[in-house]
Amino acid sequence: MKLRWRALLGGVLLLTGILLAGCSSEPAETVTKPPVEEPDDQGQTITINPPLTPKVGDPNAKYVVQTRIADFHLIDNTKGFVWGVTRNELRLYYTHDGGNTWNNISPSENVQFQDKLGYGKDISFTDSRHGWVVRQNLDKTATVILRTADGGQSWDISALPSGEHVSAIQYVNPSTGWIMASTNLNEQDQQKLLYHTTDGGATWKKVAQSSGMSSNESSSGLPDQGSMAGMSFDGNKQGFVAINLDSKVKLYKTSNQGKTWTPVASKMQGCPQAEAEAPQSFKGNSSSYWIPVLCYLDSGTKYSGLFTDDAGMQWNNVSLGLTSKRNSVIPGRTFLNDKEGWIVTPTGVKRTMDGGKTWTTLTGSKVLPSKLEDYPRSVKLRFASSTVGWLLLERLDDKKSLLLKTTDGGANWRIL
Repeated sequence: MKLRWRALLGGVLLLTGILLAGCSSEPAETVTKPPVEEPDDQGQTITINPPLTPKVGDPNAKYVVQTRIADFHLIDNTKGFVWGVTRNELRLYYTHDGGNTWNNISPSENVQFQDKLGYGKDISFTDSRHGWVVRQNLDKTATVILRTADGGQSWDISALPSGEHVSAIQYVNPSTGWIMASTNLNEQDQQKLLYHTTDGGATWKKVAQSSGMSSNESSSGLPDQGSMAGMSFDGNKQGFVAINLDSKVKLYKTSNQGKTWTPVASKMQGCPQAEAEAPQSFKGNSSSYWIPVLCYLDSGTKYSGLFTDDAGMQWNNVSLGLTSKRNSVIPGRTFLNDKEGWIVTPTGVKRTMDGGKTWTTLTGSKVLPSKLEDYPRSVKLRFASSTVGWLLLERLDDKKSLLLKTTDGGANWRIL
């Protein structure tokens, strides 16, 4: 794979030294021995297509690697991405055949990462060719945004001011996107800064910020108080943010591409302590989302959700009718639309077809229950359709993960 780096902003000149070493590399030779990660990073074993097009019948046409998958993104039934950080290098892979084989589209190893990356926070894709990756600020250096328009064959860079930490990123098309960044004011408060791009991320313009003074709000309407749970926009200037503040979920909406924000009512009756997770979009609808919410009670944790079909202008609070013990592992939850959803239990998967009012246990899978014993934490659960879904599991005591796939709506699962 040949990587080409083109620094377009003066703000990234300080990175030139570390990037020049990885600006260009000749296509890798066909690998004859399976490269294996260090033992403490082993996880999924996946089949990687080599960077060179092999001749027909070449015994080295494919090779396998082991890597710890930290997150994934599904585009449709056959296309998706997985990634993880190993020895401070981002390992990013793409599949076009439902996970049978993968292409390595990782950026240069000279761009170092410290933390695992989450979709919607550090990574965003609009399709199989256009993607963006955030390298958070390190040692007072700038926050770097890597972008590709050719499916990872080449990557360009831009930057945000040093000291700012990105908490959310989203693109609505290959040219238009937003980044929410923050700087710490004290232990509880963060100044929030919203950036907007209309040229695919080559340049960024600050369009709103909170006051930078705790207990006050700026004219933008964004509060300094609270931490960002997530952000989403549609293609019609509308968007929302979810903020966790004082054991409550606070929602703010915008109708002018993020320039000004107003609070939105989100009454959650019977929930004295609530915490929002990152918003999830519904497939095929740029204005419909749901936010998973944890409601902490003395008796345990109750699961609910906030649903919108107008990009956050109005919200409907729905109890999912499911609870767990207070100290139990938080399950993966997802909805394909406002009616059809899934949740992972300690023994398998449940499905709803009525928006969470009733749930049906899906039986028949012999693989999933046994894997849940070894990998009890459900990192992420997503469905591309009513039949095809991916589930990422993780062990709590080491650095191992496992990615599974279903093609029958969650009844049966196999390891990818």
